[in-house]
Amino acid sequence: MPDCACTEPSNGTDSRSVLRSGRHLVHDDPPKPNQSRTSGRTPGRRNPVSQTVDRFVKTTFRNAAPYNAEHHDFAWQHRQLARMMSNECPIPPSEGVRAAVREAFDVGHLYPYSGKDLVAALAEYNSVPPESIVLGNGSTEVLDVLVRLLVGPGDETIIATPTYAFFESQTRIYGGAPKAVPLTSSWDLDVEAMLSAITERTKAIFLCSPNNPTGKGWRRDQLVRLLDTGIPVVVDQAYLECGYAESFAPLVSCHPNLVIARTMSKGFGLAALRVGYLIGDPELIDIVQRVRIPFSISLMAIWGCLQALAEPEELRRRREFISSEADRLHAAMQQMEGVKSYPSDGNFVLADISASGRSVSDVVDALLAEDILIRAMGAHGLKGSHVRVTVGTTEQNDRFLKLFEELLLPPAMPRLSHRGEGRLT
Repeated sequence: MPDCACTEPSNGTDSRSVLRSGRHLVHDDPPKPNQSRTSGRTPGRRNPVSQTVDRFVKTTFRNAAPYNAEHHDFAWQHRQLARMMSNECPIPPSEGVRAAVREAFDVGHLYPYSGKDLVAALAEYNSVPPESIVLGNGSTEVLDVLVRLLVGPGDETIIATPTYAFFESQTRIYGGAPKAVPLTSSWDLDVEAMLSAITERTKAIFLCSPNNPTGKGWRRDQLVRLLDTGIPVVVDQAYLECGYAESFAPLVSCHPNLVIARTMSKGFGLAALRVGYLIGDPELIDIVQRVRIPFSISLMAIWGCLQALAEPEELRRRREFISSEADRLHAAMQQMEGVKSYPSDGNFVLADISASGRSVSDVVDALLAEDILIRAMGAHGLKGSHVRVTVGTTEQNDRFLKLFEELLLPPAMPRLSHRGEGRLT
């Protein structure tokens, strides 16, 4: 779900002209889940297409809030931007992975195969049997299938918030009611509150570890208490390769109600290939496999991921860089006046700038004027004083820290002059 959408500029404009023309970032604008696609139309005679939609399309689908990907589109249109907004890996694929993808293009006229060799490689990587893994076109594909299997009209899900908004949106799409249980003031799981929220209609509990956007990983004992309820517990561990949080894959063998989502997008740095997977009880995984779309993963993605898994030293290098740079961002921001930063096991750092007296929108827009794009976190259930910063390259991180500190100086103190019209002075 969006938390910092960009108004799309016309072709040929740069990020600074977007600010100068007043067409700037829109902050804290969460979608309205109950807003129908037909809302706002002039009353009167309906056209046949509209009548068909009203008669035959399920209400929960008609009212689905679209995912706002404008920040991605904006960044691709303005390639000079430092993309510190989407939790991508700052390190491009290795030459070995690039070669594997190029080789797959040589047979690009053929349909791909099922990827059983990739399943086997991922099973070995996670120390689980192959029967416990199902591939997806990104983890979102198989997570969507899982929610579809578990949740129907009138059902409830429990979600520890703030967190990845996909769980809430898909619960609503399939007719369920998401029940948010806030994290504690220290961003920890409130296990007692989650247990108290369970009713006879609860069909799933959703967590992220490390959690997005807070960056904190959960403990095994916390997870086991939730698993002991017998309710399916789904843990998204997308950021596991970005730090040193605990993998919960070993628990799957003794807790058949545990499902773990993983991805090749983050630490492995293969976001464009769109490969994710679930780890779970073989019986449930088999059902997901039967329901998911066949041939949803390209041959380029399969061969690229196989090569990435065959390069453990490259993964170690990426993990060490991302983790150390996240620590550096956190430590530097924590020392800035008016900033409270939080340690992270992911490839991002969350910061609260409320004590600085500066608005999040002003800070995000000013950084955009300097070709740095970060995210405002208001739409993630946080108060509107938080920003999330993705780990970039060393140079990008250095430049961000310098500009961020300048922007948060008390008003009476001088600010550096920046080149160019429309920039802060």
